[in-house]
Amino acid sequence: MRIVGALASAAAVAGVFACNALAPLLWVLGLNLRSRARNLMAIPEAGLEGALGLTGEAAGWLADASEAIARIKARADDLAGATAEAPARAEDLAAAIDAFLAGPYATLRTVHVRLRDRALAVSDVFEGIGRAVPLLAIADTLAERLRAIDLRMQEIDQTMTRLGQLGPAGLAEPGVAATVSERAVAAGERIEVIGALIGEVEAWLSDSRQEVADADRRIGRALTVGAVGGTFLCLFGAGLNVLLYQQGRRWSRRQPPAARG
Repeated sequence: MRIVGALASAAAVAGVFACNALAPLLWVLGLNLRSRARNLMAIPEAGLEGALGLTGEAAGWLADASEAIARIKARADDLAGATAEAPARAEDLAAAIDAFLAGPYATLRTVHVRLRDRALAVSDVFEGIGRAVPLLAIADTLAERLRAIDLRMQEIDQTMTRLGQLGPAGLAEPGVAATVSERAVAAGERIEVIGALIGEVEAWLSDSRQEVADADRRIGRALTVGAVGGTFLCLFGAGLNVLLYQQGRRWSRRQPPAARG
């Protein structure tokens, strides 16, 4: 029994040292993982912040585009009801169409392309992070909204570009001004749809930003709970090893049966 007791005591001492070393190691590991998680979450956070800024720009240019569409319709109605000065009014209408295409609408398209690229890049980052961080769950509904915006943009392009190619002479032909007025109304409706879709994109970005913050907190709590639980188990294991050490000492002091007799 003395040999068994000595081995048990030695194993208990090693176990106590191992448990005492493991407990602080768990906290160091937890802090390291927390830092890495924060660095990982900072990547989509920066992209979300930039994309949200672009949604604000897009909303402003949408308002300007709506005003330009309203001017086109008003001048088309003037031309349709004109009995005199038709050439001058046709030139005014052509200028309004050109101003729309080259001004607020061109800028809106540029902002949308930047927003789309930034938002899709963020979505791809989320997809990659989601595989590594189960606590981050982002609904993948962004791409379909961006495709819907692209579709409305293409419809406006096709309509307004054809009208811009007519020039003053073509716009002054009978019945053309009424057609322009109708297409301006349709373009205005598409602008409103784009505005609603951009609002949904903005909501997605805001919700995703909140989800990133929530996931960061969940990761912090999970690591803290894991470190506390691991420390408790280490202390429990150390206590068991202390008991084993005491039992080993008792076994070591126990005399063999022959010696007792």
